[in-house]
Amino acid sequence: MQLKFSPIFIFALIALHSPHAFSAPCCGGSSAIPTLITGDDRAQLQASISHGSIIGDAPSAGIPVFRASSDREGLDVFNLAGAYRLFDRGQIGLGVPVISRSRNTPNAQANAAGIGDLILDFAYEAIPDFDYSVWRPKGFVFVQMTLPTSASTYDSVVPFQIDARGRGFYTLGLGAAFLKTISNWDFILSLELHRSLRRTVTAQDGSNLFLVPNFGGTAMVGAGYSPGGGNLRFGISLAPIYEGSIDVYGAIDSTSDPQFSWSTSFQCGYLITDEWSAGASYIDQTLMGPASNVSLSRSVLLSVQRRWPL
Repeated sequence: MQLKFSPIFIFALIALHSPHAFSAPCCGGSSAIPTLITGDDRAQLQASISHGSIIGDAPSAGIPVFRASSDREGLDVFNLAGAYRLFDRGQIGLGVPVISRSRNTPNAQANAAGIGDLILDFAYEAIPDFDYSVWRPKGFVFVQMTLPTSASTYDSVVPFQIDARGRGFYTLGLGAAFLKTISNWDFILSLELHRSLRRTVTAQDGSNLFLVPNFGGTAMVGAGYSPGGGNLRFGISLAPIYEGSIDVYGAIDSTSDPQFSWSTSFQCGYLITDEWSAGASYIDQTLMGPASNVSLSRSVLLSVQRRWPL
């Protein structure tokens, strides 16, 4: 049976490659796209596993520096994400990442693993496609909450802060995503703005530091092609990621530098049946710039999705 490559999978495939999935854990923020049901399904569950390496560091100013071959930092992420339709155009979602990090240098080594920050979201189909339109996309608006369920750089207790798997803040994000299929081509655009809540941490000298994060944002633009309109899809997406500075109030007030990077993803997906699909992608944070105050990675990701129709 010939299966037309459904927009359901197009969106899910790109969503699995959200910036949160492959940015450095200490710099992770909200995703550009939450887990979304975009077709006539009651629920969906998708799993992905990625293996990556931190290969360079971008300073706050100047050219990024690639690490020596003797300095190896690995990043493995297993992500389980699901969505459930509450009513005709409204849905909720949950993402649960499990992250393993390792660092090996000529003088030291460290590794740690555990759950990352949980992501909860609610999405509403603001622009449905009840009737055909040449130009009108399908559009969603969403609210996203990131819960600091993992250690951050402020809580780290091991060398290289390798146990930091999140930012350490409650974060609320608002965004919109648009999807359009034209013949054998598909296009996607997503924009998201988030703000983290302030928190208090204890400095090494025992004094309290008050951390006040500023606004951050992510975006994603992507396109794909399905040869013959069939089961196979090839795609590419580009995602700029920005995290604002953090104001620190204590004995001495200061402000951290903001973080900025670009993630480029090359994807290949296959619609196995109406209910099952799978994909693979290569994600690189060194192909586009500029980048500042972040670690840069290259990753390979495999994903699978199961859908339950209405």
